[in-house]
Amino acid sequence: MLIRRINPETLAAQTGLPVEVIQELIDLGLIGTLPEPTETDLRELRRVRRLIDTLGLSHEAVDVILQMRRRLVALQNEVARLRMELAERHRVERTSVWIEAEWVETRE
Repeated sequence: MLIRRINPETLAAQTGLPVEVIQELIDLGLIGTLPEPTETDLRELRRVRRLIDTLGLSHEAVDVILQMRRRLVALQNEVARLRMELAERHRVERTSVWIEAEWVETRE
C-alpha cells in the first residue's frame, strides 16, 4: 500500500511559513505529514506563523508556547468533563431519594 506524504514545500505554500520552519516542526513532531495535514495541523501552523511574524519568537520559544497551549487545552477539557460528571451526580442525587423505613406488620 502506498502512503502519500505531503511535502514541506506544500505545507509552506498553504501556511505562508518558510520551508525550513515547516521541516523543523515536522522533525520535532509538532505536525504530521501523513497522508495530509489535518485542519488542526493547518491551524497550528497558522498560529506558528503569527507567533514568529508578529512577535518575532524563535522556533524554540514557539515550541514551548505550543506545548503549553496543548497542556492548557487538555486541562480545560478535563475541567469540562469533571463539571459534566458533577452535574450528572447532582441530577441523580436530586431524582433518587432513598428513604429508610421499617415495615412492621400489625395484626388486628
